Amino acid sequence: MRSTVTRATLVSLLMVLLLDFHGSAHAQLVTGDLQISVVDSLGDPVPGVNAVVTGPSVQGVRGGVTNDLGLCTVLALSPGKVSVRLSHTAYHPAVFENVLIQLGKTTSLGKIRLVQWTVDLPELVISGEQLNIDPRTTTYGSNLRPSEFENLPIDRDYKSMISVLPQSNVSYYGDGVNIGGGTGLENKYFVDGVDVTQSLVGNTGTNLPYNFIKEIEVRTGGYEAEYRSSLGGIINVVTYSGSNEVHGSAFGFYTSNRFAAERRVGLLDPTQGGFSEYDIGISMGGPIVRDALWYYVAYNPTFTHHDVDVPSFGVYVDKNTTNAFAGKLSWRASDRLQLVVTTTGDPGRRTAVGDGVGIPPSVLKNPDPYFMDQMSGGINLSIIGTYSYNDALLFETTLSRVTRKESTRPSTERGSNDVLFNDTETNTWSGGVEWRANSFLSVNSLDVSTTLFAGSHRLKAGLAYKDMALDQTADNHYLSRTNDTSYFEWHYNQEGVGVHNRIPSVFVQDSWQVFRDLNIHFGVRLDEQFLIGSNGMVDQQITGPIQPRVGFAFLPDGDGSQKLFGSFGRYIQELGTLFALLNYTDIGYYYGVSYDHDPRVNPSGGHIDQNGKYRIEPAIDGLRAQYYDDFSLGYERFVTKELRVSVQGVYRTLREAIEDMWVPEELRYKSGNPGRGDFSAYPRPQRDYTAMTVTVERRDDDQFNFIASYVLSRIYGNYGGLFDAVTHYSGANVTAAFNDLNSASEHATGLLPNDRTHVFKLSGSYRFPHGLAAGISFIAQSGTPLSEYADLANGFNNIKFLSPRGSIGRTPPIWDLNARVIYVLPLPGLLHARLLLDIFHIASQRDPVDVSQARGFMVSNGTLYPYATYGQAYRYQPPMSVRLGMEASF
Repeated sequence: MRSTVTRATLVSLLMVLLLDFHGSAHAQLVTGDLQISVVDSLGDPVPGVNAVVTGPSVQGVRGGVTNDLGLCTVLALSPGKVSVRLSHTAYHPAVFENVLIQLGKTTSLGKIRLVQWTVDLPELVISGEQLNIDPRTTTYGSNLRPSEFENLPIDRDYKSMISVLPQSNVSYYGDGVNIGGGTGLENKYFVDGVDVTQSLVGNTGTNLPYNFIKEIEVRTGGYEAEYRSSLGGIINVVTYSGSNEVHGSAFGFYTSNRFAAERRVGLLDPTQGGFSEYDIGISMGGPIVRDALWYYVAYNPTFTHHDVDVPSFGVYVDKNTTNAFAGKLSWRASDRLQLVVTTTGDPGRRTAVGDGVGIPPSVLKNPDPYFMDQMSGGINLSIIGTYSYNDALLFETTLSRVTRKESTRPSTERGSNDVLFNDTETNTWSGGVEWRANSFLSVNSLDVSTTLFAGSHRLKAGLAYKDMALDQTADNHYLSRTNDTSYFEWHYNQEGVGVHNRIPSVFVQDSWQVFRDLNIHFGVRLDEQFLIGSNGMVDQQITGPIQPRVGFAFLPDGDGSQKLFGSFGRYIQELGTLFALLNYTDIGYYYGVSYDHDPRVNPSGGHIDQNGKYRIEPAIDGLRAQYYDDFSLGYERFVTKELRVSVQGVYRTLREAIEDMWVPEELRYKSGNPGRGDFSAYPRPQRDYTAMTVTVERRDDDQFNFIASYVLSRIYGNYGGLFDAVTHYSGANVTAAFNDLNSASEHATGLLPNDRTHVFKLSGSYRFPHGLAAGISFIAQSGTPLSEYADLANGFNNIKFLSPRGSIGRTPPIWDLNARVIYVLPLPGLLHARLLLDIFHIASQRDPVDVSQARGFMVSNGTLYPYATYGQAYRYQPPMSVRLGMEASF
């Protein structure tokens, strides 16, 4: 009954808000706010001051009036620089120019003292950057704008930028960037307010070049109840918009092995030989109707070629083409209603050679297992906007659709028809392609919220509905040989499976300006998850937990030059559709059979380890969502007008996980919460992240900017996260952590794979005279912990730690230095062009960054068959390489 009431309540509230909304659109995560505090010469608040906001990114005029506390907040401003004019009949007017509105933050001008009309003074104009400490938020993370990242040596995709920020580290295990102790599968990616995270396992988001990006925001934690959450970080970007002036750009980049040093090849590096990559792009934006309708369009194709050494058969070319694009219409329909229609995407095709091979074979009897045709990427559409009913009431909503197609199929007839045979004793391969799949993913979302100013309170409430859908056909078939008396065959097949995860959400929060210099926010959020199986029914419901979010921000001196802040929050991770695919479909079959002889000669006499038809599992009673609790306390201040220092402590502890566990009586896996219900014999999941961060930054200067940070951290527990860095497996919620009861209880707790005790980062840029500029990024960090384990014969991907986790030492500490050199061409008029030289991994040590930790293969009687690859490097640091580029704009 409780679930029925909850769903009915959510639907009813959603309909009420929609009917009252008049068709407006929601601008969550795509704007920033401006807070104005006005006092007189005695420091008393001045009510009734008119504030008018204008700027290149503002359509028309925005503004408001100060209240009895002398405060005025202007919501939902597009990121960028604005001018603010303050006027009152009893005071001289004041104008603030170059006020920076930041994505997802509140910009404050500090206390503004107006001068009374006692003498005839001209209008006071204050130009230049202001002290910019957000007086409200307790969010920890950071923002990057083009003035900061365009001079840094970053990769082409915007996601590479975040690695220069504190608590964001590149993972060498293959899961992208780790944030705040999480794995790469635990991040959420937003583009123009739309969640574009891949919805199957969350291993990527829409790829766009940094040339399209107006601002990027990374939320690591401490954020309010209005925001969806994740176990990692929130990466939010906003693309450029049009303006009242026509502007455009063109760019091109090229790199190849001719500009790279020789690299060391690890066990997981099938690609060898030459490579080349180039991309070109254009963008254009401007007015269709001045101050009313703006447009922006951009297109960027990328072409990548890699020469791959196919063992015994020579070199073949891996070709990949990606077409990134963005388009936006910004419409000021009236003084109160603004709408933004956006589309972005990154569809691509690849003729793949050796993708997903893992450790390459020593002998390949036929090349077909290496050849695949692939499609990836997708298209995103959204309508976003705001409706201001009056100065005290604002409505927001987002309506979006995200689609993504991912397919892998063999390129040859033999690759399609033959079973892959892997002789692990001699590392010899033959036959066809092991894996083929065709997946169509879609996410439809609707978010509605209302903001109400009531005295010193800013109340906000909202509803959301999200439908994540998957339609998939997949087949996985291989035969392996360990020795003359040990063979294993695995086959999994599903065709035309359709599943969903439907997530209604509701939140309410209050931001209370207790005093002029003290703000407290508190709120709650509830996300329910309804897993829809292939039968079209709700086969599993996950309610809650309720997510409280509280925090405070205190400005000790009142002028906005320093802030003390703290927060507590509970954050959940939504399940990807892979979980419903594995547990709630009756389409498909699987089997795993062990033989003491070669089944190709005699297919009879095998021992069935796993066998069955996929079925819709019974609902798991009391299944809890995976979530963590987060505590933070920090202090930041401007030492000078340009230099800001911050210190912060964070403690994040995992409270719940969802995983699959091996049930020997049924010869199959079942899912649940480790340590609860049917799996109470298993240990509870543990992942504790403790960190202290010190950051020094100089930003928003035309000549010299830098960000320096040091993070001292520890990640300890028995659960690495949704990506299994031990086995390098990307199956969210189906890792090896709890596959076997005995191995999960012995030696499984310790330092986790992405623990890095010390991480120091420095990135910055400097503009020299005569059109020269340079930027660098430098990272020095501890190595990651090493363990030793054995692969087990019972089940798929089962392992057993042979000694306490993380106790066998660490990979070598590494440092990485990159540089960008820029020359601005001396061109007349409004045309600007610059030549770029990027040098990556300068003087790279090419040390191991990922090492094989599997001692061998252990059979049921405890006999260990050792692997010759134990202790060898899976991957090394990349070698030095160079990229050439040119960018032009007007």
